[in-house]
Amino acid sequence: WKELLLRNKDAIVHYNIPLMKAAIVRDYMLLKVAYKLGMPIVLHVHGGNYIKERKRPWYIKRLLNKIFSWGKSVIVLGEEEKTILEEDFNLKNVTSLPNCIDLSKARTFQRDVTGKDTMDILYLGRIEPNKGIDYIFEACRTLKEKDVKFHLHFAGKEENEGLYIPKFKEALGNSFTYHGIVSGEKKTEILRKCDIFLLPTFFEGLPMSLLETMSFGQVPVVTAVGSIPTIVKNRYNGLFINVKNCEDIINSITTLTNDKGLYSTLSLKAKDTIINKFDDKEYINLLNRLYNI
Repeated sequence: WKELLLRNKDAIVHYNIPLMKAAIVRDYMLLKVAYKLGMPIVLHVHGGNYIKERKRPWYIKRLLNKIFSWGKSVIVLGEEEKTILEEDFNLKNVTSLPNCIDLSKARTFQRDVTGKDTMDILYLGRIEPNKGIDYIFEACRTLKEKDVKFHLHFAGKEENEGLYIPKFKEALGNSFTYHGIVSGEKKTEILRKCDIFLLPTFFEGLPMSLLETMSFGQVPVVTAVGSIPTIVKNRYNGLFINVKNCEDIINSITTLTNDKGLYSTLSLKAKDTIINKFDDKEYINLLNRLYNI
């Protein structure tokens, strides 16, 4: 890390940091090197439990105070996070900058579920307990028992290999597909194929997967945590579920499967939300302004 910085001493260090214990301890040491070398640092906060958990351990607060003092600017994903960091750490240099995505393929895609009996449900992201994977498992097992027609797709890296994927395969059989880590055309194919994006996460920033899936007209069934409510409005362009609540997942999936009219309305609004608000050109312009501060 130090050698990399020394080879690029005129660079700006744009550092993505989730506010989680292990990440904070690790990133403190790496950022300290950049600070000691006198390099300008832009801190980009991406979720983590220590955004909303405001009773932070003393050593976490101490490390974060140091880290934030080194940043020429701090970027967060939404206005709520901006307010929290300004109040808790007395910061004056925080900018709200929601994620953006490439919309070129999504713009021309038209979703139509007319006559579709089996709804394709997608979980896209890191496969680990804090994303609510256990609740997806229990809900989908119940949906299968109730003979609701669905196919669950997982795409992403399993944090602890073998913890979840075998369980889903055994319980859901032909109603489950694990695609592994996806990118490029394979990812686009899944975004086109699937109808519902399911994310019962416990805490979150503003996940790229949410923006990507909504841009293709997938209806989000998500928890209202982090910056997600800045994008998703319940029964306008998606459905909210409570944290750690299987019944909410079951009811939402059943509703969207049975009520194609509601599904189509939410799908169109989901796509319009992203197409109209997340143009990458504006994102780049604002980012360049921050780099030039």
